[in-house]
Amino acid sequence: MNKQFVTTATALVVIAIVVVINFIVGGSSIGNFLRFDLTQDKLYTLSQGTRNIIDRLDTDKPVTVRLYSSTDDRVMPPILRNYSRSIEDLLNEFRKAGNGRVIVEKLAPNPNTDEEDKATADEIQGVPANNDGDKFYLGIAIECLDQKEVLPFLNPQEETKLEYNLARSIQKVSGRGKPVVGIMSTLPMMGSGGNTMPFQQPQQQQQPAWVLVQQLKMDYEVVDVPMGTTKVKVRDRAKNKFTSLDESGVDVLVVVHPANIEDSTVYALDQFVLNGGKLIAFVDPKSVVAEHFSQQQMQNPMMRGQAPMINPQSDLKKLFTAWGVGHDADQLVVDMGYRANMGGRQNPTALMLNPKALNRDERLTKDLNSLFMLTTGSFSISKTEGIEATVLASSSEVSQAVASAEAEKANRGELRDFSPGGRNLPLVVRLTGKFKTAFPDGAPAKPAAPKEGGGPQEEAKPAPAAPAAPTPPPGIAAPAAPAPATPAPVAPSGDHLKESKNNEGLVLLFGDADMIYDGLCLERDPFGGIRETNGNLSMLLGAIELYSGGGDLISVRNRASTTRPFTTMEKKKAAVEEQFRPQMSKLTGELEEATRELSNLRGKFDKKTQRVIIDPASQDKINNWQGKQVEIQKEIGNIKKQQRKAIDWEEMKIKLFNIFLMPLVVVAIGLILALNRRVATAAK
Repeated sequence: MNKQFVTTATALVVIAIVVVINFIVGGSSIGNFLRFDLTQDKLYTLSQGTRNIIDRLDTDKPVTVRLYSSTDDRVMPPILRNYSRSIEDLLNEFRKAGNGRVIVEKLAPNPNTDEEDKATADEIQGVPANNDGDKFYLGIAIECLDQKEVLPFLNPQEETKLEYNLARSIQKVSGRGKPVVGIMSTLPMMGSGGNTMPFQQPQQQQQPAWVLVQQLKMDYEVVDVPMGTTKVKVRDRAKNKFTSLDESGVDVLVVVHPANIEDSTVYALDQFVLNGGKLIAFVDPKSVVAEHFSQQQMQNPMMRGQAPMINPQSDLKKLFTAWGVGHDADQLVVDMGYRANMGGRQNPTALMLNPKALNRDERLTKDLNSLFMLTTGSFSISKTEGIEATVLASSSEVSQAVASAEAEKANRGELRDFSPGGRNLPLVVRLTGKFKTAFPDGAPAKPAAPKEGGGPQEEAKPAPAAPAAPTPPPGIAAPAAPAPATPAPVAPSGDHLKESKNNEGLVLLFGDADMIYDGLCLERDPFGGIRETNGNLSMLLGAIELYSGGGDLISVRNRASTTRPFTTMEKKKAAVEEQFRPQMSKLTGELEEATRELSNLRGKFDKKTQRVIIDPASQDKINNWQGKQVEIQKEIGNIKKQQRKAIDWEEMKIKLFNIFLMPLVVVAIGLILALNRRVATAAK
């Protein structure tokens, strides 16, 4: 028999055996004991946070996880059958980590079966499969004693969130008490009915709360804190179980865009921190979300004149000064290194921060892949006794803080005087330690009552009966009532603190308030689910959990954000544009001069002929400047073409490298093996 034929046949048999074994192992759970996770972020390996949650489970109170997955090929889509196998693999990891504390059950709720009745009883969502009324199911019920959580439908587009959803559900059914989170904002985060939208009319369309608030309500008691509050009580952490807000107060207070905040409210924040409360604050030099909602109010006749306009700038200057933090509310960060694509063009005030911009040594940011910040401000830090400042996110070295008007020019590509400082600007800062009050003389003077009138006197009318004041959320003091016209200083009260009670004070500061708005951190997929486009929500939710006494879900949640920006290409583009910037700046200046000169050359209006008359000398100047204008525009167009060609060439080099690298590696390995074989043969 031909030796070559035998060799070929043997190779084919070996390949067939490998394919059959792979099919058998891949279609069952046989190979689960020997699995290798080769993904960079270890997406198929349980995180340490999940293992911590499982390790704390009581052996006498195991958690039961029931997976409902239809197996009938007539109703179950192929994509969900494949996804179901991935879910089984993950649940097996939970079962093995639980060592008897996590029980996994698999049920097949096919049409007209007892398992389908059980799926309905467990509130698993059935999806219509045909006109006969048959449904398919893919969901999970998690139960421990009398506590149950349900994941009614598992969307394959949200695969990276599955471990987090399972770990969170297991933690909830195992009996952990709910911490209390306060939300204070000038933006309508709470939706209709919250303190941020007092102008909402009954006949107006109800607005849902932001997704951030919706997610918080799954795991926390969420308190709507009025912007005018004068006191925020700190929750007694010794009470693990939540009983009532009056007794509990607030664990974590999230302040978002505190525009035009009153000193009395700033004082409330000051004392909240000194009493041991954890504060997370988002300030903004130019909130596009505030501008958006203000514009909506102006366009709506029912809201015009009733809804207060939202100042796009916000700051906590008095607190920042006391804490050793500098923040210029008029300065925006322009960053050529981390700029993002918005509206089809690179926007240097829209920053997509990659892992290099994040502090990888910190628990909150070490597993994040990205943060997105729009028209953000930056902080400066000066050493302050008792306070330690840690930068969690920063700009690239090719960045600069510029005035708002200049930043608008940067968006249009017209920034002429951009000069990067060569240093990273802090965008997210954490402060810890022993804080001192920003009000050493006690509570500030109460504001004077606003004077009425200012226009023509109107005929006196009987004042209508004052409506009953709304009851403030428990644990939160009502906004201060108007004081007499002449404010008087308020002496320090008996509970006034001048410094923190201990060294465990904590404040987390963000330079952008827009980053947690739904439209800037989420998108909807074709299945109707919500997908995170960056790590903004993950970071905030992780911070709230950590500062409210938890923290195990941080590493799990951060993995749900899978956006990984193409940083290499962005650096190449920035380098090319930096090369052409001097020429572009020079030509842009000349074009502006030509436009200015043309606007100054005006003729005289002849009333008799009703025409504009231009003298010959002026006409010659106009022709000259118009000619220059055309020439400059041509030069600018040529430079843009050169710039585009240079960028395309950089892209091509990266593509060629990626396309041919692996074949070259394979060829190199083949040549090395061939040479080794020849050397071995020659030695014989």
